[in-house]
Amino acid sequence: MSVQPGTALQLASKWSRPENRRREGLRAAHTQDADTLIDLLNTYIRLKSSRKGRTSALTLKAYAESVRQFLAFTGPPESPSRALNQLSAEDFEVWLLHLQEAGLKPNTIKRHLYGVRNLMKALVWANVLKADPSAGVSPPADPTPAHAKKRALTQAQLRALLALPSELHPEDGVQASRDALLLALGGTLGLRAAEIVGLDLADVDLPAGTLTVRGKGGKSRVVPLPAGVKALLQRWLSARQTVNPSVPALLVSLSSLNRGGRLSTDGARFIAHAYYRHLGLPPEMWGLHTLRRTAGTHLYRATRDLHVVADLLGHASVTTSAIYAKMDADVRREAVEAMERLQQEGSAAVQPSRIEQQEGAQQQGGQVA
Repeated sequence: MSVQPGTALQLASKWSRPENRRREGLRAAHTQDADTLIDLLNTYIRLKSSRKGRTSALTLKAYAESVRQFLAFTGPPESPSRALNQLSAEDFEVWLLHLQEAGLKPNTIKRHLYGVRNLMKALVWANVLKADPSAGVSPPADPTPAHAKKRALTQAQLRALLALPSELHPEDGVQASRDALLLALGGTLGLRAAEIVGLDLADVDLPAGTLTVRGKGGKSRVVPLPAGVKALLQRWLSARQTVNPSVPALLVSLSSLNRGGRLSTDGARFIAHAYYRHLGLPPEMWGLHTLRRTAGTHLYRATRDLHVVADLLGHASVTTSAIYAKMDADVRREAVEAMERLQQEGSAAVQPSRIEQQEGAQQQGGQVA
């Protein structure tokens, strides 16, 4: 995420002095002041974490939600059942059990724990706590492997999805071209939601056939444009001139409230959800990340090279990309069928031919006679 001008000075002025941190931290912890605690958490992450100012706004938003959930669990501010400066590991374990009983998925529970754990670290930094009471607490294990939970679109489904914008908006070329490009950026190029809405016009190089993408941690990568996506880009750039040619964002909102402004991640999800619903996909597949998983799975199927997949999708390690090999059911089916062919060929090699069997029978018959 980009740091706004003056942000560093503002953070330093409010939390830089140890005595101020301790005083404000103690007050916020005692009164369960969610806003101040979240501000302390954000400051700690952006000043002290490994990613510092590159931490995304989505991550900070998720951590804030986790803190509010935890404060609701500890009790009302005027009479909390669990004071923040007196928490034990058991309190966190009970909270995790509470989240499980509420029906939350293991990955969601893990995210909440990490968010609150960062708050505890921030309170240690503020000298409100001597140690992080959640340090030894582990989130519940998920018995279902990741590749079995996360589904991708088939090639036929992706083709149908990319065709929907023109089919549903035949008289609105602006919306049809924008939505088709949005879906292709995720489903063909494998861009993350934040990467899609973060694209600027300057990131597009049509003569070179490339797209510069700013990924996690501020890292940039250059993604080649296949002919289909390049055509969608050209179509959208032409239609976009009628909306707001002055803003730098590649994808812009077409809603009445923000027409011509940069499309938000929530707006992009809303657009994708409408097409998922029309295609008849189950709600668990409505996330924008379904498109990225689809691209990763199809990329692996086309190349069988995890290093290429990792490079195109911006993964730091091929280990992350390996899930796409596991998600491709056709790859596993082909492996089993190849193994069966080898077994059959091996079996045929050790069995005597029909002529050899007949000669053997004749020889045995002569010996008996």
